[in-house]
Amino acid sequence: MGRVIELDAWRRRRPRTHADAPLDLVRDGRGRRPSLLARLERAIGRLDPLVNGGTGRIGPRVETELLAITGAVTAGRVEDAATRAERLAERLEHPSSRAAR
Repeated sequence: MGRVIELDAWRRRRPRTHADAPLDLVRDGRGRRPSLLARLERAIGRLDPLVNGGTGRIGPRVETELLAITGAVTAGRVEDAATRAERLAERLEHPSSRAAR
């Protein structure tokens, strides 16, 4: 059988990823770029306080986008998930986004 994980305890033990944290770089044909998983982790690190720090309710557009990110990760489409997460973080960080949440 599996084991139960308390998410609050897991989050406290896990190192936080901040927007200014160094990213793992990979070399591709165009130079050194962040790895896809590092991009996704960084974007999720930006999203976490934005989603959890609000009123406790999120808007339907934000919820739909979060579900799309989850689906992309589940399907193994990490680049799509990272792009969506970065775009959503940018949208929620904008001062006018209070109404979107």
